[in-house]
Amino acid sequence: MTQRRIGIVMHGVTGRMGMNQHLIRSILEIRKQGGVALKDGTRLMPDPILVGRNAAKVQELAKQHGVEASSAGRQTWIRP
Repeated sequence: MTQRRIGIVMHGVTGRMGMNQHLIRSILEIRKQGGVALKDGTRLMPDPILVGRNAAKVQELAKQHGVEASSAGRQTWIRP
């Protein structure tokens, strides 16, 4: 089974809706289920990239949920 990762930039994810609805209940849940199956048998795995104004909040959220890439602002990528 082949897995294809697709980066999804998520801005404003420290807010209630961005965190709960989009990150936790959607993207992370899809990851838990092993991604999305495509017709050819490939699994498409969302790879969230968290972006926001508050570096501490973004980094803490990434750490809490095991997200590999995040950013404070749009210039500097942080890898916890």
